[in-house]
Amino acid sequence: MAGQTPLVITLWETYGSNMEAVAEALANELKLPLHKQAYSSEAIEQATAEREKEGTLGRLLRNFSPANFTYDGAVSNAATASQSNYAAMAEENTPLVRASAEKGGVIQGRNGQYILRDRPNTLHVKLDGPVEGRVKFAAQASGIGEDRAKKRQIIEDEFRSTLSEKTYNFDPRENDWYDLVINGSGLSTAAVVAIIKAAVQAKQA
Repeated sequence: MAGQTPLVITLWETYGSNMEAVAEALANELKLPLHKQAYSSEAIEQATAEREKEGTLGRLLRNFSPANFTYDGAVSNAATASQSNYAAMAEENTPLVRASAEKGGVIQGRNGQYILRDRPNTLHVKLDGPVEGRVKFAAQASGIGEDRAKKRQIIEDEFRSTLSEKTYNFDPRENDWYDLVINGSGLSTAAVVAIIKAAVQAKQA
């Protein structure tokens, strides 16, 4: 069955866990298509700044997500969208993920670990690490100060987990959804890729 079904590796990360570099290296080494995540750190940060300029520490990602976040990670009840809006987001995202999986590849984010949880020849990987280490790694990798990276970490970790909970009713931070959990900020890209490749071989055996 594994030989007939294209290999898929889903990746999900907490902020600063080096997912993009790992995904690109995996795709290159395994000759797999690379499927990017929906929202980048820069897009989330930019949308937050725009909301603040408008005088609203509210409605983060008005064009992306119906949730309202502040820099301390709080979510405003007043900005919570109706469940129908979240359902519409899931209805749009799910067929995109399934279509990507038909081609095989490395899928970043997009709740792939949930949508493809029963798919054969699929490895689900979570990249994580201690908060302090992730913030330092992200600051160095992105060329930004640690204060700015810390703000990104607070908002982004809350944003991504809350969006999954609202759209698919699952918490991506829980390890139950993954075959493998790796310290992405504490290991080199090459080491993480080697671990994932070994896990793929072990699961296919």
